[in-house]
Amino acid sequence: MAAYRCFIFPEALIAGDRVTLDLRESHHLVRVLRARTGAAVELLDGKGGRFRGELQRADAKRAEVRVRETEALRREGPELSLVQALPKGKAMDLILRMATEIGVRRIQPVFAEHGEVRIRGERLAGKVEKWRATMVESCKQCGLPFLPELEAPLPLRELGGADWFSRSGPGFVASLEAGSRPLAEEIAALKPAAGGPAAVSVAVGPEGDFSEGEYAWLREAGFRPVRLGANVLRAETAAAYILSVVDQLARASS
Repeated sequence: MAAYRCFIFPEALIAGDRVTLDLRESHHLVRVLRARTGAAVELLDGKGGRFRGELQRADAKRAEVRVRETEALRREGPELSLVQALPKGKAMDLILRMATEIGVRRIQPVFAEHGEVRIRGERLAGKVEKWRATMVESCKQCGLPFLPELEAPLPLRELGGADWFSRSGPGFVASLEAGSRPLAEEIAALKPAAGGPAAVSVAVGPEGDFSEGEYAWLREAGFRPVRLGANVLRAETAAAYILSVVDQLARASS
């Protein structure tokens, strides 16, 4: 039988080779998954650490795992970042799941002028926590060692006030504008750089697309407008498309 998978949250207690899971992971492991003492368990910390061991105490409030094997993984390939305009409904959950599986390093949700999502305050904070839980669940389901950094949502034009551009590398924005070039051509233009880019960022607009002013702002910030095939794509499809292609082609050029 495959090992049960759990995530090591900051609330977990680590003492030597013993890991006491936090309340939510303990409850899920013992009550929902019905794991019993002696069961094989794999722990992930979201930072490249993978720990294998066995359940020593099947307590729904304080499950304890004895670690017998430790593995520290390193990220490979360029660091991939996503600037994602907040879409309607539950599309953001799907985008975050796919971005996590693809191996995105960090995700910056943004409010766009044509976007319809305008949540604020406690409701927004609750959304961010729910999104982070969705990403953790993806790590557990797929055995992924790295959890992307999820930033707090902000208006697109305030992105320049953050340290985004100092560490995100060349950028591409999925564009419906006339004159945008195919994505593969723009990535190929980066190949002469020695070893390829160390980091790449991509931006995807909302259902109503970025405004002309936002496209102009993105170009000034260094984002190249690119076409994603011949068809107009939904926000979640566009995000999966551009992240997958950029990840593969950037790795090939590195």
